[in-house]
Amino acid sequence: MKIESTAQAAAYFDAQQKSLTLFVFVINRVLTTDWVAHTAKAALDGKALDPDFSPSELARTDPGKSTKFLRSRRQELLEMFVAREVDNFQVYLVDAIRASLKKQPNVLKTSSESLTLEYVLEFKSTEELLQAIVEQKVQNLSYEGFGRLRSWCSRKGIVIEIPPDSEASIVELIACRNVIAHNRGVVDQRYLDAVPSSRFKVGSPRELETDDLFGAARLLRQIVQDTDRSLVAKFSLQTREYDFRSIHPEEEPNKSPQRNAGGRPSSDDSPASETPSPLGPVG
Repeated sequence: MKIESTAQAAAYFDAQQKSLTLFVFVINRVLTTDWVAHTAKAALDGKALDPDFSPSELARTDPGKSTKFLRSRRQELLEMFVAREVDNFQVYLVDAIRASLKKQPNVLKTSSESLTLEYVLEFKSTEELLQAIVEQKVQNLSYEGFGRLRSWCSRKGIVIEIPPDSEASIVELIACRNVIAHNRGVVDQRYLDAVPSSRFKVGSPRELETDDLFGAARLLRQIVQDTDRSLVAKFSLQTREYDFRSIHPEEEPNKSPQRNAGGRPSSDDSPASETPSPLGPVG
């Protein structure tokens, strides 16, 4: 599907696609490794091979060593990918705000802040001064909490489009990313201050499931698409055609690996040729 997007949104979509296809690739390679070992053993034991017995089915019924190991490290794997999803989203917001302010710097007009003559004289032109003011504001905003950032943007006409009743989910995702980055994924008081209704307690890990990752990806992608469309209309930001491809596992083809004469997966299989099995419990 082709869509019109800004360079900032295109960079976001590219980064998300690379992350999630890597996640799918890791899962599929692990499942295929166990499947090859299982079918090789069955062949050596003289057992009939079921052509419809897929790596996902093996993971569900008789997981191999690689699948068990991956499941034992699923929290660490998911933390890496969830944190990257949120980082990618936050970078888009900062970049989109920067692009909007550069297009219409008068948005920064305020009576509560002033510039010293000394600071103004550091710049050779008004353009350089405006760019410096924009960059300073963007940097300051990047350290604000999501609620305060969205509130400031709303007052300035830079609308971050969020689906109804989703702001709490965004706040929780950012709080989750913060404990991953700064506290090894262990819930602290800052997390609970941001998410007071959380079922997690201070000192416990912020446990993650595969659905957390793909739910975050869907929600953040939708916000970026809607926000980008709004900013283009409001600030006349430049766009280009982007070839948008969905990469959520439930939207991938669900097929068993193709077998050659020796019963091994074909070398032409795509990394995401099979829907990954949920990481599931260990064992």
